[in-house]
Amino acid sequence: MLELQSTIMDRVVARLDLDSVPLARLGEEDLWQRTESAIVDLVETLDSSGELPKSIDQDTLIKVSLNEALGLGPLEDLLADDDVEEIVVDRRERILVRVDGVLKSAATAFSSEETMRRVIERLVAPIGVHIDESSPVVDVRLRDGTRLAAAVSPVAVRGACLTLRKPRRGGYSLQDLLDRNSLSPQMGDFLTTCVAARRNILVCGAPDAGKTALASALASAMPESERIVSVEPVAELAIARDSWSPLEAVTNGSNGAVTMSSVLSSALGMRPDRLVVGDVGGEEALAVLSALSSSADGAVVLSGGDSAQAALERLVTLARLGAPGASLDGLRALCASAIGVVVHVALYADGVSRVASIDEVKGATTSGHDTQQLFCFSPSGQNFAAAGVIPAFYADLEARGIPADTTIFRT
Repeated sequence: MLELQSTIMDRVVARLDLDSVPLARLGEEDLWQRTESAIVDLVETLDSSGELPKSIDQDTLIKVSLNEALGLGPLEDLLADDDVEEIVVDRRERILVRVDGVLKSAATAFSSEETMRRVIERLVAPIGVHIDESSPVVDVRLRDGTRLAAAVSPVAVRGACLTLRKPRRGGYSLQDLLDRNSLSPQMGDFLTTCVAARRNILVCGAPDAGKTALASALASAMPESERIVSVEPVAELAIARDSWSPLEAVTNGSNGAVTMSSVLSSALGMRPDRLVVGDVGGEEALAVLSALSSSADGAVVLSGGDSAQAALERLVTLARLGAPGASLDGLRALCASAIGVVVHVALYADGVSRVASIDEVKGATTSGHDTQQLFCFSPSGQNFAAAGVIPAFYADLEARGIPADTTIFRT
């Protein structure tokens, strides 16, 4: 099938000189009609010459060839499928989709590397972004809210690669994540208590581990009466409420870039009830930690790191970019006072994103941070477990009128 598509693409592109057609004209009805007619003629020619196997459905071949010639190729149906949350193209013949939190094969592919390159160009063109050898990497938000990250040659060694994360309609809730077995009921109960108690939460993990989904769920657990302002390098959060102001850093603006630090400063000036920041990856870490240790509480922050200790130390290292002369001890103390709880999320071998551990931050040490694990996931036993430790901040919750069930920490 792919060989036939490639043959048809080569011939129809040459016959109609599609390479010279501006991207802005690809949606014209007349062009689609002429291209479809040309593809039908080519399929009939292949059939009459015996080059078309009887097992190939001609209507399907015409449809996929037309989509590759003028549309988004195999991505057309995947983007239109509401059940598909994410599309991952490792290379032109390997496409994966995430459905209900699980990554699996899409059973489809691009017919050629050139076709895939054309599709990536068509995706980013409407927002005024170009991708080519001189600018081989893009990470942008499309007009419908989909986040697109792509790389082409010479950066992409094995051929172009692409990730599309579709916006979640209505956002996630902690119950959604419970239904997916991404966390245990006890973890959900604890995180709900953390939100109510206005503990600052750091969500850490690798890219695609599920940090954004958990941050959205935590934000959705915040009281409806409170106004949320979010700051992201590329907007991905989906929060089911009206009182939410999403802000995004600008990297491709015609008037220059607007950094995360600048956007964060504006967000704090809006005096939000709650702040959500993701994904902290630069010198803005200093401003984030300073705000969380002084004026902002009940915030959710996203950052990299494969454990609580690694994520906290990464924030300290990033904060030092904004204050080169600051001592490590001072920055660690700042980080410890800013972050109350660290939630590590990870993508496991079965394709499911889960909460790998939840730790309480107790303070700073000369070599790192003093943390204690409260919950964890065991890959070998495929189960969530409590560590049998009650968080220190639970001691004053009853006096503040916040319900707190300590039985959830029993092993």
